[in-house]
Amino acid sequence: MLDEKQAIAKAKAVFPEGDIKWVIDYRDSYLFLIYDQDPLEGDQDPFYIVNKDTGVMRDFSILEDGDINEITRLVQAKKGG
Repeated sequence: MLDEKQAIAKAKAVFPEGDIKWVIDYRDSYLFLIYDQDPLEGDQDPFYIVNKDTGVMRDFSILEDGDINEITRLVQAKKGG
């Protein structure tokens, strides 16, 4: 099972030029907001998850794949507000 530090390392390996704005513990995964400098990725949603059990990273739609209210609450709590 991955911890947050390992998930961040995975995200940095996939997006070496990416700017990780935040990461939250979300259900069975870690959810990231990553801005990438790659022009081919520029128009993509900047959200990604790393599954805690498998270590698989994939893109994530906060509107279709998740609960926007729960995600917003978790992000605000992480930022201290």
